[in-house]
Amino acid sequence: PAASGVLKKLVGALGGSVNFPLNLSVDPIDSIIWVFNTTTLVTIQPKLADKKALIIVTQHRNKERVNFPHEGYSLKLSKLKKNDSGVYRVEIHSSTLQDPLTQEYELRVYEHLSKPKVIIGLQNNKNGTCVTNLTCSMEQGGEDVTYSWKSLGQATNESHSGSTLPISWRQEKRDMTFICMARNPISSNSSNPIFAWKLCEGAAGGLDTTVILKLLLSLTLLCFIALVLIILIIRRERRKESIEEKKGLNLHPETLNYSHTFGETSEYDTISYLNSTVPEENAVNTLYSTVQIPPKVEKSHSLPTLPDTPRKFTHENVN
Repeated sequence: PAASGVLKKLVGALGGSVNFPLNLSVDPIDSIIWVFNTTTLVTIQPKLADKKALIIVTQHRNKERVNFPHEGYSLKLSKLKKNDSGVYRVEIHSSTLQDPLTQEYELRVYEHLSKPKVIIGLQNNKNGTCVTNLTCSMEQGGEDVTYSWKSLGQATNESHSGSTLPISWRQEKRDMTFICMARNPISSNSSNPIFAWKLCEGAAGGLDTTVILKLLLSLTLLCFIALVLIILIIRRERRKESIEEKKGLNLHPETLNYSHTFGETSEYDTISYLNSTVPEENAVNTLYSTVQIPPKVEKSHSLPTLPDTPRKFTHENVN
């Protein structure tokens, strides 16, 4: 049947209760039926002079949740759940009416809001002015939530609607405080205060954020280049040492070394050639020969040393 009255909107809190008011203007009443969406919740047969009203709850799980206060016919639904949101309809049947009277209700069940969370956007500092955005949001239960902001600490407090607050402050406004307010149809809550002096720290006379970022990037790049150069130098030195070691292993000299070693003293034997027949006055014509005996070769591959033999002196007559 078509609704006879204007749609009534109701709100309820999760876990709470809600009343569906019903004003009766018909007499006599044969029956009253409460419907949720397309499912019948309760059927009521009003009391008569000789008997009490008969209330039939069609779903067992709703028996403890359904109640009719003050012996009336207005429905009270308790222990609300999120899925209780929807359209409810009551039908009033009477023998005096051709069609039943109906009234529709729209119920929305909301959660109590927790403390909203504030996200600080990209902070920019130019010429001592801090520029950023503050965004307010709910981690859960954010259905039909409206946001607003309060700016405290000025001569006149300011308000701003919306979840995002664009801010810009200088040194003289560093004592400002920003608070986000979140509301839904059944509750409200506020964020922790955000202090202006904590945003863009050092905004008054400090370095620009972009300048700091550029410096950090440049320093990182220089460190990377230096590291690469060090690695290349180390590899080059190791390769050079490896080549030298290979060359050293390929050289095995086998020849005997007859050269004098440092500190050795050459041994000389002097052999005189004397002529016994030459007169003494001709001694000036005596010839001397010098023979150099090579030093002993101290080497693992040296030839075996011959035993010492007495040296013979040879005398020649030189005419």
